[in-house]
Amino acid sequence: MFRNRFARRSFIGFAISIFVILTGVPVRAQHADGGAGSVVFYSIRDDHPNNQIYIMSADGNNQFRVTYDTASDVDPDISPDGQEIVFSSNQTASGMANIFLRDRNGVVRNLTNDAATDEWPRWSPDGKQIVFGSNRDGVFEIYVMQADGTGVTRLTDPPTLGRYPSWSHDGKQIVFRRGIDIATIHADGSGSPVPLTHEVAPSFAQMPAASGDGKYVAFMSFREGYCSVFRMTADGNEQINLTPKDAGDPASAWCSRTPAWSANGHKIFFMSSRPSTGGLNQIFVMNMDGTDVRQLTDMSKNGSPRAGNPSTRAHDFDREGGTRIK
Repeated sequence: MFRNRFARRSFIGFAISIFVILTGVPVRAQHADGGAGSVVFYSIRDDHPNNQIYIMSADGNNQFRVTYDTASDVDPDISPDGQEIVFSSNQTASGMANIFLRDRNGVVRNLTNDAATDEWPRWSPDGKQIVFGSNRDGVFEIYVMQADGTGVTRLTDPPTLGRYPSWSHDGKQIVFRRGIDIATIHADGSGSPVPLTHEVAPSFAQMPAASGDGKYVAFMSFREGYCSVFRMTADGNEQINLTPKDAGDPASAWCSRTPAWSANGHKIFFMSSRPSTGGLNQIFVMNMDGTDVRQLTDMSKNGSPRAGNPSTRAHDFDREGGTRIK
């Protein structure tokens, strides 16, 4: 059933592309999340041994590849203006992951050029900065830089772990994993981190994502014995499990993580492995209350979805590209 559905999607996407080329009229596809937009993610497919970056419409249509290298490209994010994608990749001389930027024409360049591991880049709401994690000072901490890679500044300090940052809707706060909890800090690094969760080891929480209206934070927690997507208010209250496992499934067979809000804030995208996916990570979408869970991918392994703003469309990106600038 899935493969027939994707075959139909591919034909529709091809027809739309031909219409755009012949008429010059931009076609704004209507998606299940209530508006036009795209989702960027990583996937292993197309006979490639490593993860590459892909884009699809918000309802799972029009899936296509946008990076073409021999490395592993993961954890992408689309710029607010829809023109560029940042991602983490080990296409470096040392083999360590750095932060790379791909423009809409396919030109790719390394923004960090660092000997350590740089990960999880996320655009600021105004598109002027990128926050990311790095272990360049011995332990993973949170850093921010200008969109061109200059002005790198560390926001958190060792020895406490800092990973998986995300911006608040207004760009004034960074929400991130601190130790085993989710915390917030001022975007300029001032003040002390404020914890939002209170995990008890061996549980931990990570990969937070703030909603566009500033009311909620979605995140992953291991508190129920398996990784699952939770939602809480921006001040840390009303924490609920949105992706509880089926009662008959063992905890080891169930993992949902990397939540990301849809462009209109009504839905949450996430990656999950469960018995129904054969234990492979696939991308799902659900309502913000955890209802109406739908699987969007079924080809090989897929992960780390991020939604562009309502004006970002899948066909805005060159499908070939691949020029690399060091």
